[in-house]
Amino acid sequence: MEITKKVQEKVFLIGLHTGKEKREEYERSVDELEHLSQTAGAEVMGRFVQHLEKPNPSTYIGKGKIAEVSAEAKDRKINTLIFNDNLSPAQAKNIARITECNIVDRTELILDIFATHAQTKEAKMQVELAMLQYNYSKLRNLWQHFSRIEGGIGLRGPGETQIELDRREIKKKIGILQRRINDVEKVSVVKRKKRTNLRNVSLIGYTNAGKTTLFNRITGEHLYVADQLFATLDSTTRAIQKEGEERIVISDTIGFIKKLPHTLVSSFHSTLLEVTEADLLLHVVDLSQPDFENYIEAVNEVLQEIEADDKDILYVFNKADILKDTVSNKFLRKKLLMKYPMSVFISAKYDQNFNELFSLIFGYLSNRKREEVLRIPLEMKKLISFLKSQVEILEKQIDKSNSEQILKVRITKELSQKVKKQIDDFKYIRYINEE
Repeated sequence: MEITKKVQEKVFLIGLHTGKEKREEYERSVDELEHLSQTAGAEVMGRFVQHLEKPNPSTYIGKGKIAEVSAEAKDRKINTLIFNDNLSPAQAKNIARITECNIVDRTELILDIFATHAQTKEAKMQVELAMLQYNYSKLRNLWQHFSRIEGGIGLRGPGETQIELDRREIKKKIGILQRRINDVEKVSVVKRKKRTNLRNVSLIGYTNAGKTTLFNRITGEHLYVADQLFATLDSTTRAIQKEGEERIVISDTIGFIKKLPHTLVSSFHSTLLEVTEADLLLHVVDLSQPDFENYIEAVNEVLQEIEADDKDILYVFNKADILKDTVSNKFLRKKLLMKYPMSVFISAKYDQNFNELFSLIFGYLSNRKREEVLRIPLEMKKLISFLKSQVEILEKQIDKSNSEQILKVRITKELSQKVKKQIDDFKYIRYINEE
């Protein structure tokens, strides 16, 4: 049974613009922080953005601004301050002492949302591991005198118990969780091996870009969709088949975000394996966002972190219905097509068919195949049967003199290598036995 908080937590947002990015871009990042805060169940009562060349080493923002925030928080009965960047333990401790507020940084906020949205046992373990790792790195016990604030943002889920745990206990629990997640990952690997004969396509994109909506439309599923950041965390996989085309597997994965906490990337390794092992990535981009190209870069940075930046990508520009037939929008389409030649414009919510999208997907997968001639010992009946059912057979004949089945096939490079290895291993074992 889901329990809903009756009273929203009232918060202030705090940011520091150092000039490394344009002011408008930074303001949009604070807008995103507000969206994150609302997703976490908070009511944003105000925001404070200071402009400094570099953060104050002891209080992040200037001491004058801290005094202003503190006075305003007391006057309006605000007990939580959410910062747009990560704070050092010393900074958070000093700010908490001055303002007498619960202090939450960007990573803690994202971890809190993940803790709230985790549904499956695997996702809950992954979130708990990320929280433990973050608490361990920041020595969360520095905030023991604020343990009176229960259930607030940044203190939910396993966060409530970590205040009392020392570093050794946290490290011990991290080890236990990592072993459990490794066991789950082994099961996931076995499941993926069972579908190695199918081509895998993974949906990726910035959080709330419309990935799950698109996944539902092209697979006929009814996964939970909401105008929230990180509405779904679990990777979901479904097989689809279009008339005259091969059967493929589509996977929906967690959304990415700027400054995605490293602890989450490492904890969700098993979930992100769907991305690293995919044959093709569909990068869903929300055209309604003014800085969507920055979002593309943010996603690419995460792909680089999980070592999937060498994957082939089809860019799916979503919410194309907002692009009215104007000169500027025609120029934008032309510009994007030149920069991202392998791309398509759609509306996941309103389009009635996705023929162009499917044409590009199947066209790409088809082009990855090549014609090869395989000579397979007749004793390898299971392999011959597998190939006849799973790949396109162009010609077949039997070489009785060598007891081999000769198949001319259209096959991917990866599957061809696996088949040839099986054949070589079989011939080697037979040779050894004959000796």
